[in-house]
Amino acid sequence: MAFQTGIEVLDNTIGGLNPGVVLLAEEVGAGGREFALTTMMNITGMGDSEVHYVSILFDEDEIKRELHETFPEADPAWIQRVRMHSFVKEYFSRSIVPIHWITEDVSFDTLQSEKILEKLIDLFDGLGENAVVLLDSITDIIRKTRVFGKTELEWSDFIDFLAGVRKLVLKKNILLLCLLAKDVMEHSKLEELFNTVSGVFIFEWQEETGGMRRSMYVRKLPGAVSILEKERIERYDLYIHPMDGLVVSRVKRIA
Repeated sequence: MAFQTGIEVLDNTIGGLNPGVVLLAEEVGAGGREFALTTMMNITGMGDSEVHYVSILFDEDEIKRELHETFPEADPAWIQRVRMHSFVKEYFSRSIVPIHWITEDVSFDTLQSEKILEKLIDLFDGLGENAVVLLDSITDIIRKTRVFGKTELEWSDFIDFLAGVRKLVLKKNILLLCLLAKDVMEHSKLEELFNTVSGVFIFEWQEETGGMRRSMYVRKLPGAVSILEKERIERYDLYIHPMDGLVVSRVKRIA
């Protein structure tokens, strides 16, 4: 089954996104997060699939606030249909951040022995079939592989985890959208990451007369790249609508 993103031009061209792990690599504010949230908002409206928001740095209240603020004119009912999971405690348990900034939970100290990947494995094991999941920051997980010269997480373990998740979500017909801050890691590791996932969308800012515009292109997506090349589509120009989410304003074709 293909999941409709709610971005009409894209859905009409490639028929939506198939199950798998799709990486959304974005320059800050270029539209990757809005792409994911637009897809989630659209899927909740269809009512056929569970929708999950998995956050590394946000707690549930922060997630809700972000969803409201991203599309302020959208019917907020869609947010109530999103299942939210926060790993903020696990993330900060080994950091220099004071515990009371994060939580008032007196059992917080028990998290010191727990690792994010172990908790994520438990979460993915419990997901039902045909779900749409946003993992909001692959970037923050990657940071755990290189913290001030110390290694909290081995890079090979992270890649193995991602490869295993890819197999699991294909088995369960799950679409997993993963956000990555563009150009924050060395080229060799980035290419290994791209090779491990099912699909890769790139979101960038493009200069034009009078300002900047958001732009998106597909780097990797089985079954879709050949269609895009047949249609001679090079990239999509984007804007963010306060009610409808991410919208394609122009399709740029290869001359």
